[in-house]
Amino acid sequence: MRIHRIYNNNVVLACEDSGDTVVMIGRGLGFGKKRGDPVDPDRVEQKFVPEYQGEDHLTTLLSDIPPDVLSVATELETMARAHLQSNISHSFILPLADHINYALIRAREGLRIEYPLSVEVGQLYPKEVAFGQKAIGVINERFDTDLPEDEATPLALHLVNSQFATADLVKTFRMTEVFTQIFEIISSAYGYQVNQSHLSVARFVTHLRYLFVRAEQGKASRTQDPAFPAVRDAVRGGYPRAYDCAHKVSLLLQMHMDQELTEDEHTYLTMHIARLATDLWGESSSTHHAS
Repeated sequence: MRIHRIYNNNVVLACEDSGDTVVMIGRGLGFGKKRGDPVDPDRVEQKFVPEYQGEDHLTTLLSDIPPDVLSVATELETMARAHLQSNISHSFILPLADHINYALIRAREGLRIEYPLSVEVGQLYPKEVAFGQKAIGVINERFDTDLPEDEATPLALHLVNSQFATADLVKTFRMTEVFTQIFEIISSAYGYQVNQSHLSVARFVTHLRYLFVRAEQGKASRTQDPAFPAVRDAVRGGYPRAYDCAHKVSLLLQMHMDQELTEDEHTYLTMHIARLATDLWGESSSTHHAS
């Protein structure tokens, strides 16, 4: 394994025999070295394969992030995998490290940022926020600082991004705002407040998140099952309140995603809303009328 690029004395980009490029972290790993020199394996403390965004982009990020911050971000990625027990993109590490670095700079300068939607993020992504809170503890202990608890919000959203292959935190904030509006539509349709800590809500949110990702990738959901039209008609007839509610939700989603939803998506939304109403309030059809 040989050095491809040196970012500083402790961080290098190396090429493995397989041809993969790997970011390597270790004290003195790049000191006195040049491109093409072999990597000293005894000095390698951590490594990860970046989801490649171009060498210039990597250089910009890695040149600005201190090695100890990058090291902590790598540890937190491992912690996040264990915490969620799900796939997390390695693209999580660099944005996380970049955020931690500037959070530490703000803390030293006494600057405080207010994060919108902290309550909504806590309700919609409880596992990710729990990770963010643990991460704040690790960061504060490691750097002897005092990051505020609300820094858990952006850390949670970085983790949301990593699971859905988007690096744009603004999009995730927008998605969270839309989810809040969707629950207001459902509450209005059924006459009850949605308990966002309920397991069924988390299941519904997961469906919505994947819907956003499919829209982002230009992949509409269409089933090839020839029996599906009959299923769609049965769902529409069996759950008219949920079907009407899903129509309003679809219009909202189409406005924000700038993409039409298919009949299949409308049917899936109806089924999810009907299940949500049944789990939360015992609603199984249109027989209930809001008081």
